[in-house]
Amino acid sequence: MQNFPILDSDLASLVASNASAVLSCLPASRGAMGFKRKKFGVSQNGGLLRKRQPQQNSEGAVDVDSGDGGEEEEKTVKVLETRKREKQEDDELLFSVGRFHDLGLADCLADHIREKMGFSAPTLIQQAAIPLILSGRDVLVNAGTGTGKTMVYLAPIIHALQSYSSPRLTRNDGTLALVLVPTRELCAQVCGVAEQVLHRFHWLVPGCVMGGEKRSKEKARLRKGVTILVATPGRLLDHLSNTASFRHHRLRWLVFDEADRLLDLGFEKDIEAILNILGARTSVPGEKRQHILLSATLNDRVQQLAALSLTEPATVGLNDLHHDAAVGTPATREGLMAVTNASRGFMDVGTSEEYLEYKIPVQLIQNFYKVPCKLRLVALLALLQQKSRGDGSCKLVVFFSTCDAVDFHYNVVSGFRWSPTPWKGGGERDERKLLGCDTFRLHGSMAQQDRTETYHQFGRASSAVLLCTDVAARGLDFQSVSGIVQYDPPGDAKEYVHRVGRTARLGQKGEAVLFLQPSESDYLKELKKHGVSPKELPLPQLLDGLQARRGKKEETWASVEMHPVAALMQNGLEAFVAGKADARLLAVDAFRSYVRAYAAHRGELKSVFQVWKLHLGHVAKSFGLRDAPSMFGKSVNKQSLKREKEQSVQKRVKKKRRLIPAAMVD
Repeated sequence: MQNFPILDSDLASLVASNASAVLSCLPASRGAMGFKRKKFGVSQNGGLLRKRQPQQNSEGAVDVDSGDGGEEEEKTVKVLETRKREKQEDDELLFSVGRFHDLGLADCLADHIREKMGFSAPTLIQQAAIPLILSGRDVLVNAGTGTGKTMVYLAPIIHALQSYSSPRLTRNDGTLALVLVPTRELCAQVCGVAEQVLHRFHWLVPGCVMGGEKRSKEKARLRKGVTILVATPGRLLDHLSNTASFRHHRLRWLVFDEADRLLDLGFEKDIEAILNILGARTSVPGEKRQHILLSATLNDRVQQLAALSLTEPATVGLNDLHHDAAVGTPATREGLMAVTNASRGFMDVGTSEEYLEYKIPVQLIQNFYKVPCKLRLVALLALLQQKSRGDGSCKLVVFFSTCDAVDFHYNVVSGFRWSPTPWKGGGERDERKLLGCDTFRLHGSMAQQDRTETYHQFGRASSAVLLCTDVAARGLDFQSVSGIVQYDPPGDAKEYVHRVGRTARLGQKGEAVLFLQPSESDYLKELKKHGVSPKELPLPQLLDGLQARRGKKEETWASVEMHPVAALMQNGLEAFVAGKADARLLAVDAFRSYVRAYAAHRGELKSVFQVWKLHLGHVAKSFGLRDAPSMFGKSVNKQSLKREKEQSVQKRVKKKRRLIPAAMVD
């Protein structure tokens, strides 16, 4: 008897959506090929499960199998229905029921967005903001991460640019749209999205200028003409001041993307200088310049920038509860503050940020581990190993507080090998790489070429781990990021929302994991003020995953710090750091920068992260060091030696001067 042929992937996907319809498509009990029909159910991963068929005995009675196959099939169908219902609910919270054609965009542009870029429906924030921008008004958009803010301003700008028909725009017309972004990676990303949208409109040219690139190449690009220019503030101000061939006299749009981050990075003076150079908003008769400001968080500084750059703006997304009062209404700075406070539900707190509730995707799963300081490195490696060796693709972004910490952990993850079963004799043969995927690093001290290469490689990877600082926390849209790990809590509580915003984008699922030391438990209270309540996960269970291949049960221990496999890995890490001079140097630098960053917390977080509570010996363990190094680096030691040498020379000179007169008398 022949087996039933394997179903292809298309049929398997139909099974996941409608099992009964697929079962009806299977052949009858005996077909032309002479095989019996077999009944199938659906597994949890969308595969097929064969259901046992009741058999008839010689007397014609049905012999029903006593197994629980029917219950398993029913449970599996319920799981699939639940997942489908959750996906529909998530889409309803993010996507609208309309089309891009309904927003007033040109048919050719809307068709291109749907057919070539794969966006069948606009998000709710796009549906609300695009018609307002098309009307020509200044607009302030306050929306959560991963809601499609880039297309909010690109789509209406490109709609207007492609409509110039008599005559059609050329590169000689110079720059008509200018987008300011805070980081180089976001600059490259926005420019890439603009290139995709403009693929159908080849006469419109996008471009970018940013720090780290050669100014001569950028000047040549500006001389030829760039229709839509994406730039970081410092480099843009440089070209506005020193590049005579930069034509911006017909500028029609000025966009501030991630405005809160622009201000946090200290670009406020640069932005004011840029606005002064650009001058009046009606430099060309009949063409008034439109300003658009977008931010995931709203604070007093963003409101000040809005008051400086926007004129009677329409506000979008400020108030989900009072939609009529927040969407499409003109706002002065005072009115904007009033609407914002009303949306928070705290009318008596003024404009304080203390009670601002973060906009976080509802489908994001938020957890945290409470980890003793000396086990931080072991716990991180255990988590990365667990995620990278699981089923399916794994794409993680791990955030650190300093560049030195990124370099050290990248060196450990890339080079450390260990075996959790050394008792099996010849444990060296069992040593293996910790992660089952590629590892990348990204921080502000890297060369621009390396940063760009890392950005593109991690974006293309299906499974990878990115170790980075907050340079990757804003606006970057990496494809299919499954989880965020905040190894070092952000220095500002509001940065939490931007870090976790790298996952759970556009309705997809995501997970965020936060590492806290026992002395940092009050950080959870700060997050709770903003509507964030992560769930605690058991640390022993995470560490148990390191001994999955051990084969015999381990004895119990008094505290998690005495976990035997954790101690085994810690010893291996210390040996790894001590055995390589470059690894020890990285560890020492990371230790010093971590302590300095810990002491630099400001505001309400200073009472949570108190540097005097740190046990420096335990901190050293978290960097694979057996002893805590001196907090003074080589540069300080060199300066001290130089100062001592100068003092010694001065003493010898003084002594010689005292001896010379006596010698002359003799």
